[in-house]
Amino acid sequence: MQPAQLSLLPDQVPAPPSQLASQLPSPIAQAAAAIVARLIIQAAQPGSLAGPATPDPAPAGPAQQGVSGGE
Repeated sequence: MQPAQLSLLPDQVPAPPSQLASQLPSPIAQAAAAIVARLIIQAAQPGSLAGPATPDPAPAGPAQQGVSGGE
C-alpha cells in the first residue's frame, strides 16, 4: 500500500479570461488593450526588433554572385 496525500480543498480552477477582464476597471482594461495592440503592430512591422520569426533571406549581392565551390 502506497501513501497518498488527500486535500480537503477543492481543485482551484482559474477563471476564464472573459470573467477576469470584466473585473478590471474600464480605463485600465482600455490601456492594457492599447498596449497589447501596439506590441502586435510593432512585431508585425519589417525591421522591428521583434520582427517575423523567419525573416526573408537577403538577395545575393555582387560579391556572392558567380562564386563557386572549392576546386
